[in-house]
Amino acid sequence: MSIVDSVINIFHELFILARDLLMTILGYVYDFILFLYEKFLEIPVTEKIIVINTIPAFFAVVLPVARYYIFEEWYYINNPLSVYMIAIVFFMVAGTLFRYFWVLVLRVLVNMYYLFWVIYLPMAGELTKADPYEITPGYYVNIAVPAVYILVAAVSFVIYRE
Repeated sequence: MSIVDSVINIFHELFILARDLLMTILGYVYDFILFLYEKFLEIPVTEKIIVINTIPAFFAVVLPVARYYIFEEWYYINNPLSVYMIAIVFFMVAGTLFRYFWVLVLRVLVNMYYLFWVIYLPMAGELTKADPYEITPGYYVNIAVPAVYILVAAVSFVIYRE
């Protein structure tokens, strides 16, 4: 056996090991996604709406909330509160596992606090120091997402409370 054959055999064995490792990892990922899907099917309809509302919440995080025109070009301002929206999404999705009164109160308070600051920043002129600026549709998504969370959490509690 020549050295070239030995090197080819080593690469072949490494390829087989890497393929087996990748297939094992993909199997675990598939099982985890299947587990999440089964849990999604078990929760009530209103809680499903909360989970599905994470899609617009994603857009609330990534879309700009304002823009201003300077030097013959539009500049966009990202949401300064987007980090909090990410935490709210995790909190709301985790809250689907529990339907107690204190969970409802926390859900509503957290979303109302976020909603207050989203509305307050542009009204106080603290969103940007650029003047003039325009509010973009992303701003309204940042208002709609917590409002939907509050409404659906309250409905979910009234219908499915424990």
